[in-house]
Amino acid sequence: MSTKNIAILLPALDEAETIGRVIDKIPKKELTDLGYKVDVVVVDGHSKDMTCQIASAMGARLLKQKGIGKGNALQTAFEDFEGRYLFMLDADDTYDPNEILRMLPPLESGEMDVIMGSRLKGSIKAGAMSRLNFIGNVAITQTANILFPNGHSVSDVCTGMWGFTDEVIHALDLESPSFDVEAEMYAKCIKSGFKVGEVNIGYGKRTNANKLSSLKDGAKIWFRLLRERINQ
Repeated sequence: MSTKNIAILLPALDEAETIGRVIDKIPKKELTDLGYKVDVVVVDGHSKDMTCQIASAMGARLLKQKGIGKGNALQTAFEDFEGRYLFMLDADDTYDPNEILRMLPPLESGEMDVIMGSRLKGSIKAGAMSRLNFIGNVAITQTANILFPNGHSVSDVCTGMWGFTDEVIHALDLESPSFDVEAEMYAKCIKSGFKVGEVNIGYGKRTNANKLSSLKDGAKIWFRLLRERINQ
């Protein structure tokens, strides 16, 4: 496949209410004008609603993930990936796909190998993140910066919006099946010597129920960071 391919990855589980809006916002024309072929990939986590039908009708390519959980969704997509760049964002319409246009240039220039979208330094809409989640995200990010020094500090290690070069995708050997996969990705990128940077982004409020458990999943993410540091 051409090195001018960009994959837009949307892990999804019962996101019929929002998946259409997210796909519709993807800046396909702008990316095509830059010379890229855009591959919109929805990795479905065994949805029981109309997620797959809506995504397929809007031209997305569907992959059925192996197992359950976000980490398994990413592993399925990474194994399938061919192209030059991959961008991933949640399918719940909390992230704006147009931010890809700002995240792409640092990858193209070679300045960065990985770009993370920072919600905590960007803008968070009212009600989009509880105070407990905000504090938890800050604490987990500070832990990541201490355990995995990167020459500079990142501000939002739990973000759901990332951009990668193909070298990173092919180098990552993910094992987390669940929501701690972002912590695993960050740790392994730093341990592998990849250049990791951030772009400030906006973060919107979910219109349907949150699938995360603040305390339970927060603890799982923290322990994932600790495990990655021990296994360094």
